[in-house]
Amino acid sequence: MGRTVYAEERLHNYLTSLAKPDEYTIGLILGQSAGQKDYIVHLAKTPPPLSKNVVEESLLSSTTNSEQNSTENHIKSVKDIPESWVADHAKHVTRMLPGGMRVLGTFIVGPEDTINDNSNVQKLRSVLTAMHKNLSQNKYLCGDNNEEHLILNLNSITQKYTCKSVETNKTGMLKPADWKFQSKATKWHQLEAFIDFDRLFLIAANKDPETLKKQLQDILKTISDIIDSSLIVIEGEVRSPDDALEVVSRNKKDEKSCKNNEKNNNSKAIQINLYIPCQEENTNSDVTITPCSASIRLVGQLVSRTFVHQKANIEEANIAIKQDIIRSLASRLEMHWDSLIEEENGSPEENITLHEPPRRVLIALPESRVTLSDYLFPGEGPQEALLSLQELLDLEVQETNVQKDIELQADPTEFYSQSEIDVKAADLGIDSSENHQMRVYITGFSIAILIVIFAIVMHKLY
Repeated sequence: MGRTVYAEERLHNYLTSLAKPDEYTIGLILGQSAGQKDYIVHLAKTPPPLSKNVVEESLLSSTTNSEQNSTENHIKSVKDIPESWVADHAKHVTRMLPGGMRVLGTFIVGPEDTINDNSNVQKLRSVLTAMHKNLSQNKYLCGDNNEEHLILNLNSITQKYTCKSVETNKTGMLKPADWKFQSKATKWHQLEAFIDFDRLFLIAANKDPETLKKQLQDILKTISDIIDSSLIVIEGEVRSPDDALEVVSRNKKDEKSCKNNEKNNNSKAIQINLYIPCQEENTNSDVTITPCSASIRLVGQLVSRTFVHQKANIEEANIAIKQDIIRSLASRLEMHWDSLIEEENGSPEENITLHEPPRRVLIALPESRVTLSDYLFPGEGPQEALLSLQELLDLEVQETNVQKDIELQADPTEFYSQSEIDVKAADLGIDSSENHQMRVYITGFSIAILIVIFAIVMHKLY
């Protein structure tokens, strides 16, 4: 039995708008897979490359300079599709997807039935293979990248569409897939979580010097292992993996109707809490002391908003939530180390540095509850998010639709003032916790002395 694919009618309208009599348009199919069913949330046209010598560069840097460098290269035949360009597009778009969603495949619009031509099929198979290989290189960003992908073809002349699925790691044989455009919108369960980070990572002094990129990659691996081992509590209860999420959502609606029928967006979301397991103390093991040359402290709050299809169970929801947290952290750390011009080795004047990775903003898809993500560096505003949406997702959204305040920017003055206290405490041989306790002891002792002096004076006078 083949796959069944559900997509909203508005995506069919978008697909037909890309039809041109003598050109081909290729793009990405974005959505969520559940067994033999796929739920499509968006179709994103891949921007045409500017010239053949830039296909290896990132999409954003190339398309931003389009007016200065070159004119767009239109695709005149299937064999001219640049595989690495489409694969790079898939990587950038994956950063914007909530957990549980991924690039499900590719679509092509052109003046022929592309899937019926063996040479064209071979080319599309190569595109999917390059995409799969590119995404598989980063498991934190892409999770478990499924090796079965969809190919959707729309004949721009006959307006007929055909969908097939193909496994890129095997024979690559095309399998039938039933693509259904439906007027009724897919229902999604919205899951929200707030994850607080405050962890200290020590850099051993006896290790060979490592770049900041390598240090952040090690931190990402550690955090990923922690999130994977955490316990997820949904609406205050630990649920069985096989339970239907619809039951939780229905109970939440019943509770809401008993509490004045609130109608804000947060009331619709299912609240998620993560509990991280405590480290077990092994009293039998020997304590080792490792000298450290530096430390990295990861502090802040990550906001997670995830969507799963209406028939999802608790296990699918758990996987999507954890994937969203790890993907979001991986995206911003990767963007951060790519943005650094040079490594920060420190200086005598300042050896404590605040690194502020980009913060997350959310944008709702048109006529949908599902939100996608973008990441803004300090000093950037919603305009940059709108630019990313237009270039990567072929979407035009109003600035007012960008939810930019879900994560707050860091306050550098607060960070550096606390760091100065820690440094002074370290110079005196006191750690930060002891420093706080010492201030409490000194204050209490001073008050006690004043009380004694006051008592002696009163005794002399009276």
